[in-house]
Amino acid sequence: MLTKVSDIKNIVKDGIASPKDVFAKIKQLAADPDWKVREVAATALVEISKKRQNEVISEMLQWAADKDPNIRRSASEGLRDVARKNPEIILPVLEKLKTDEDLYVKKSVANVLRNATRKSPIIVIDTCKKWAVLKNANTNWIIKDGLKKAKQSNPSEVAKILDSLLNN
Repeated sequence: MLTKVSDIKNIVKDGIASPKDVFAKIKQLAADPDWKVREVAATALVEISKKRQNEVISEMLQWAADKDPNIRRSASEGLRDVARKNPEIILPVLEKLKTDEDLYVKKSVANVLRNATRKSPIIVIDTCKKWAVLKNANTNWIIKDGLKKAKQSNPSEVAKILDSLLNN
């Protein structure tokens, strides 16, 4: 069973060389009932995305529509590193997940928003403003949790968004 990052170094190496060759294996790991295996799958995606971000993002767009919430969560979680460096390019994946009903997925999307806040709080705030008008309970949960770090740098903007959710 693959439960440590060291267990997947060959998958990562192969994935950097040719991402398409390992996506099926990583997806299988992402669907595993054991959370440690799922974390290793997400970590593999993070590591591959450091060298092949466009290919990983393209695949995560597909995974974001999967019926399995564990795979949808990996679609978000696997983009943590990209979110920290280049948050605007992961927005299409987050757009697909913004109304997800599964708490596991919502937590991941909110976490990715918090990660993106480090690089670009304005992108996160603008995204959350746009999402707030949806009046979707799942999206509102993601917004509230995802804006936690943005409160520090942009307290008045965050307060406006959170106030708008109360009126939804």
